[in-house]
Amino acid sequence: MDLEPITVAIPLARDQLFEAQLPLHLFLYDGLDHPRLMNDGGLGLALTFSFVATLRMETSQSTPIRPPSYLPRLRLQLVDVLPLASPPSRADRLLVSFGFFAAHHSNGQKGCALRDGALLPGATSDFDCGWPPGVPRSDALNLDSGSFTDHLLGTELLLRWLSFPVNGGASRLGATSRLGFDWNVPCTFSGCIEPAMRRRYGETAIRWLAAGELQVAGRHRAVPFRARVASDARLRLTASGAVHLGLGQGRSPYGDATFDLAYVTHFERGGSGGPFVRYHHGHDPLNVRFEERWDVWLVGYLVELTAPPMLDGPGD
Repeated sequence: MDLEPITVAIPLARDQLFEAQLPLHLFLYDGLDHPRLMNDGGLGLALTFSFVATLRMETSQSTPIRPPSYLPRLRLQLVDVLPLASPPSRADRLLVSFGFFAAHHSNGQKGCALRDGALLPGATSDFDCGWPPGVPRSDALNLDSGSFTDHLLGTELLLRWLSFPVNGGASRLGATSRLGFDWNVPCTFSGCIEPAMRRRYGETAIRWLAAGELQVAGRHRAVPFRARVASDARLRLTASGAVHLGLGQGRSPYGDATFDLAYVTHFERGGSGGPFVRYHHGHDPLNVRFEERWDVWLVGYLVELTAPPMLDGPGD
């Protein structure tokens, strides 16, 4: 599975305090947990429900907490595990995953979509706004309380290569690539994206990811002077991003890219965690802020509740 970790980070910017991603993942069906699936190969199916919240706090006096993002998502994944020819000391596997999902993306706000405006009485759109006397009309988005809501459908293809010790255990080396396609559904019922917002946000988005992981330490004491033991530690390098397409007349495609380097420790009693450094370049992915630039370095800590992929030994 390819699920978002919990992350808490401090942006290295004067006006920002922290950024946090707080996902909750629930397996409704986990056919990937089948015994010896990784050893023998074959097909597995997983159905998950996720609720991903993204929070950001700034040093602003008026609205220090930016409107958070809420993303409930139902995802179905079909995974084919393929044993590969490999040297005698290794057991390599290729995972091919096709995924389909339906999600809702919102910031929970109800204000006028445009800066300094207020919704008119009887407004049927977030863009039906009026401005107080003396306040000029603005076409910029309302970043403090502007409504952002969207239903989306998507599909994705993920390829993951893993190299295991031939006698079993956790993977020592891995590489992942993913290509996804989001469609912002043009509907008219509750929670749909406004047509005017869709022309600015885009009809579709192409999302991509490339990552590599290397085990750099075996079993060791995870925290100096304490008894907590780690099974291993890994360096993980990840690049990801998105390109938004299908915008209204006069608007060009836009996107963003993120680069992460993390040191992830897998603890013997379960779970993984470690520090990371990140650079984000391009447009801001935080809901209604998508027209703003957000070029920033972040340092933080991530937590994963899942273990690295395992290969059973000959006697297991």
